Amino acid sequence: MRLSLLPFISLICTAFGEQINILGVNDMHANIDGMPQLATFVKQERQNDPGLLLMAAGDNRTGNPYVDNGNRPGVPMVTLMNHVGFDLSTFGNHEFDAGVAALRDYINSAEFDFVCANVFTTDTQGIEVKPYKIFERNGVRIGVLGLVQVGDNGLPDAHPDMCAGLQFADPYATAACYKHLRAHCDVLIVLTHLGFEDDVKLAQMFPEADAIVGGHSHTRVEKEHIINGVLITQAENKLKYVTRLTFDVEDGKVIRKKAELLPLAGLPADAATAELVEKTKSLPFFKRQLTTVKRDITRKESLGCMMADAISARAVTDVAIVNLGGVRLDDFPAGPLTVADVYRMDPFGNAIIRATLTGKELIAMIESIPQSDHYGPPCVAGMTYKCEKPAAELKPMRITEAKLADGSPIDPEARYTVAYNSYIASVVPAKPADAGIAIDSDGAECLIRFLEKQAEVDYEGVSRVEVTIKD
Repeated sequence: MRLSLLPFISLICTAFGEQINILGVNDMHANIDGMPQLATFVKQERQNDPGLLLMAAGDNRTGNPYVDNGNRPGVPMVTLMNHVGFDLSTFGNHEFDAGVAALRDYINSAEFDFVCANVFTTDTQGIEVKPYKIFERNGVRIGVLGLVQVGDNGLPDAHPDMCAGLQFADPYATAACYKHLRAHCDVLIVLTHLGFEDDVKLAQMFPEADAIVGGHSHTRVEKEHIINGVLITQAENKLKYVTRLTFDVEDGKVIRKKAELLPLAGLPADAATAELVEKTKSLPFFKRQLTTVKRDITRKESLGCMMADAISARAVTDVAIVNLGGVRLDDFPAGPLTVADVYRMDPFGNAIIRATLTGKELIAMIESIPQSDHYGPPCVAGMTYKCEKPAAELKPMRITEAKLADGSPIDPEARYTVAYNSYIASVVPAKPADAGIAIDSDGAECLIRFLEKQAEVDYEGVSRVEVTIKD
């Protein structure tokens, strides 16, 4: 058998004295209004280095109604990413928010590859995801391995039904299977959607990497952060910043590396990209005003209470529950509130479930929701409660007092009609005996119907949960 020497020659031949530049963003969350500034920045950088690589560390979508709630969920964001010139992306947990069919359309619309080593698809799904990709710039090989976070349930932090048919592996065990990439790359990057603390853990067990371009925790990594020889970066979220990574490579080895966190605010908008953004936002359906907000709503919980009221009104229940992570705005200013704003608050399209629970089951459900939805105690309608929340994040909270809206205590043995979204129904550890049935509205539609009947709403200061932090 005659063996070609070319693969072996390519492994040992590298450029001398080359500089590799990479731009990293993460958790863009469909902030299409930031894309014109990003386009300007990328154009400026590519004038200096045409071989520059632009990468996204996941959660490109979910957060803007024009991206998430049209006929092709997520695709408008991919269209803008194509226009700006992205070279690569990994998956974030929110890439799965619209299900497998939408994910296929999303990926197939991209003019760049998605890499993720710990997600597995079948041939029949028509989804092609590479575990890694190797680029070459001036003879320097840049390998990029992709990883997405996986929760205790074996899935990313998305609605389990939306991940149906996909399989996921532990990201750390998966990374260990790709240590061999070091021998085939001059620069090795791990493009992750794990969170900063988990990136630190990854760096400790994967010193083969030169850098981790991370996401998920929305961390602003401003200074050089090197753990076990691995440079860890993250650029907060929603295109507030971009990270520029620079690697000096000699004889096939990185001899110097640095990262700079650079703000995008204040840059001029790229005209062609701005025009594409406005085209994306042109659907009149989203512009319809539903009501007027009387005063600035300054608390996330207050918005959650409004959403819970809407669900309870639509489902005609005694109580409604909204997980705090399902409230995607932190506040809302006084003034008009449109259909687009509703979908910013609740972009998920989760069905609303109506069930009958005992008081004991109701309390157990509320107590257990933060174990899966790590944002905090859930918002409610039709009741109030006091709870003790342990300082340790993963320990369950305990409700010490629960009352109906009229002030009467919730009876553990009594039965109450309760509405909540299908995400809660899927992930909550304390499942009630009655699985309930889905009504004919999702959370956003409930809120639209609720608000359009009111000329004005005032939820500033509304709070139905009293939390005590207990060591």
